[in-house]
Amino acid sequence: MKTRNIFFKTAILAAAVTMVGCTNDDAVQGDKKDGGNGAAAKVTFISEDVLPTRANSPASRTFLTHAIGKGATPYWSTGDKIWAKDKRGNWQVSSEGKLNKDKTRGLFSIFGSFKNDCEIHYTGANSASGTEVTISSDQEQEKPNDFTHAGTSGDCGSAIASGNGNQLKFKLKHKASYLCFQPRTSNKYVKNSRLFKIEVISEDEIAGTYDFANGTLSPSPKFGGSKKITLTLDGRDGFPVTNSQADLSVNGSYIVIAPGQHSLTIRYWLRNKKDIPYPYGPALEGTVTKTVNVNCEPGMIYDITANLDPKDYSSKYYMWDARNDQDYWKGKEKYQPAINGQSNSFYYPRSVTDSRWYNEKAFSAGGAERSCKDCPNVNELSWYITGGNPHWDNEELWTVMGHIYVGGMWFKKKNKINSFSSNNSSDGKDYTTKDISCDILNHNVPTGRPSRIDDYFFLPALGSYDNGSLSGIGTYGAYWTSTPTPMNGNPTVATKGAYYLYFYPIEGHMGCADVYGGLNRYKGMRLWTAE
Repeated sequence: MKTRNIFFKTAILAAAVTMVGCTNDDAVQGDKKDGGNGAAAKVTFISEDVLPTRANSPASRTFLTHAIGKGATPYWSTGDKIWAKDKRGNWQVSSEGKLNKDKTRGLFSIFGSFKNDCEIHYTGANSASGTEVTISSDQEQEKPNDFTHAGTSGDCGSAIASGNGNQLKFKLKHKASYLCFQPRTSNKYVKNSRLFKIEVISEDEIAGTYDFANGTLSPSPKFGGSKKITLTLDGRDGFPVTNSQADLSVNGSYIVIAPGQHSLTIRYWLRNKKDIPYPYGPALEGTVTKTVNVNCEPGMIYDITANLDPKDYSSKYYMWDARNDQDYWKGKEKYQPAINGQSNSFYYPRSVTDSRWYNEKAFSAGGAERSCKDCPNVNELSWYITGGNPHWDNEELWTVMGHIYVGGMWFKKKNKINSFSSNNSSDGKDYTTKDISCDILNHNVPTGRPSRIDDYFFLPALGSYDNGSLSGIGTYGAYWTSTPTPMNGNPTVATKGAYYLYFYPIEGHMGCADVYGGLNRYKGMRLWTAE
């Protein structure tokens, strides 16, 4: 995916600390249990207001507001606490902050004895340690453009207090990074859907519990590391995607993420209850997937835009090796069945006199020479099936002929398949010249999206036409090869068959990818090329 409109601003929160001794000074001064490091006192840390400016981005406060390209403005949240390092080197936690009405100022009390240059840490809401920060792999957001979950998701910051007397000031620098997602669409099916979840998947760890002893997140988690962050939206009811331009008020969504150079796969999960493919069924759920590389620096927020229009596939199906540009419904498109179960018994090609009819050549006459000549031959198909690590994908959304679907299969590209050959199949035979049947199957295809997705290409389950009737969209894929099937021992006899790729799911969350033949040249199937 092309990345656009990625903005970031440095994050600094200015704050002031006032240290106030207890009223019973004599009693405190007489207490030497601190080992001579000074009298323990009730210290009040008072944060200083920060006015929102273009230079501000999220600081340690856990309630953040954001405008596109303008960083974020921080506010304290109810329940926030801070940690301060006392003269003994121990971290002491404050009481819950007392906040003013607009939550721009907080008062935090700690018992202890502190230097004028003591370290200050903020380690997130409900933190149990001043030296550890947990960036959650499961984050939740209740309303669009609402980042009140920052504190519970991994917000953190550190500072050094400085000053004289009982007035100390510090600037708390933000140490986590943030992503702001801004999806949009012009697709009517997506506009009828709800965005209920966003998954962010990385090649490295982006969440977990990190060491924060020196006020900076460790390069990798101490424990609980995760390469995926899932953001659940409005308790899975989700946000609308009715906007054609980025609009935070409609669906602006946020996560906290560990700093670092990340290669991210972002999966936007949609639920459509209005455009249910025939026959009627439950709501359709699926993803639109994007990729982005981003250098997430501490204290910066990045705006990530995404066009959620699913890929639309053409409506053209062909009989085997029909004439170029003479597809199954050429000139009769208005009669073409567009959903499973629909049929037209008159306008599909029914005889050799129709220019859309299949090539009737025999096996011995060679491979396809017209519309199917650029399709993989049967040898190449065998390598995709056995060496291409196919994966059945029942999640990625796509559209065809006015409807939205999921279902399809990923295959490795030929330059990623060891020993890939056009001249020999994966079992060592050449089925383009030998008049023997090819029967190569893979019935152990896993379900899901493969890793290193750039090594793969996707074929949607677009079904096929049989005597004018459409079936299998979203259920199976049928793609021609350039190789006709032989009559075993009689290669000069036309069999009315050709090899094709046939893939489909089976029970048990598995899939199948097969080399098929049969008396099938009259069927309307899809063309493809060896990638």
